[in-house]
Amino acid sequence: MRVVIRTPVLAPQFEALAGRLGADSTAVDDAEGMRRELADADALWTWPTFYDADLVALLERHAPRLRWVQLPTMGYDPVELHGVPPGVTVTCAGDAYAPTVAEHAVALLLALVRRIPAAVRNGLDGRWDQAGAGEIGTLNGATVAVVGFGNIGREVATRIRGFGARIIAVTRSGRADPLADESADAAELPAVFARSDAVVLALPLNAQTRHLLGAAALEALRPHAIVINVSRGGVVDHAALYDALAGGRLGAAGLDVTDPEPLPPGDPLWTLPNVLITPHVAGYGGDVAPRRILALVERNLGHFMAGRPLEAPVPVAPRAR
Repeated sequence: MRVVIRTPVLAPQFEALAGRLGADSTAVDDAEGMRRELADADALWTWPTFYDADLVALLERHAPRLRWVQLPTMGYDPVELHGVPPGVTVTCAGDAYAPTVAEHAVALLLALVRRIPAAVRNGLDGRWDQAGAGEIGTLNGATVAVVGFGNIGREVATRIRGFGARIIAVTRSGRADPLADESADAAELPAVFARSDAVVLALPLNAQTRHLLGAAALEALRPHAIVINVSRGGVVDHAALYDALAGGRLGAAGLDVTDPEPLPPGDPLWTLPNVLITPHVAGYGGDVAPRRILALVERNLGHFMAGRPLEAPVPVAPRAR
């Protein structure tokens, strides 16, 4: 059993993990290293940034034994974009980041509902200003649409329910979920948005979800509504978002992800007082995510070596030859 590792995080821990379970492993730093080492590799553990068309072509031509690609992230949009070599299973980090990402989403939402950014700006000027107190909101009794009700969305719902909010889960199937007060499918988004006080985006980026929150969807939202995005920047049409925020047709937005990323210094979203931007850090939080990732990868390595199904497979069909 041989594993090739290329990731900017957890590489030493992955090597140690593989050794504990009796697998040979090699960490590489660049594409040439992968080309050199993949010839007899059974598995590749790699950061999704390195999963591109060139890598897929390399795997198809030079990695005949490869059967498993493990991503140490929850996001797998490069896999959606470039496809999976025939015979290879791609797995992601499953729910490893869900607690911290959900916590961050709720932090952004609470900060904007309670108008914390305005208080911070006043504090920097040494001003005690209650002029905007009447615009402070609450999650108690609010309706929050959680779009994407997977690992992160369900963790978001668990936390928001504690504040007395009503949860609408929006999924592809619209199937009922005990963590939501009601459920809806994607076709019902306009009707759901029309009665939502806040929207939390927690869904993967693919051809169907790119710019899901565009001009039409934003038009359906109430003028006081708050949008939180902790999924991928491409889920939101940022030009349409800016127009809605600047034109007073949307209350506020909290973004941990943007498109492009990093968001350029001159982007107009930076200038809006009703936007709170964090630099794609929702997954961070002590050792919670790393510990959960390592536990998942260790279980998957055991499954792979025993011929059992792997956990957290990415739902992408193999590329046709």
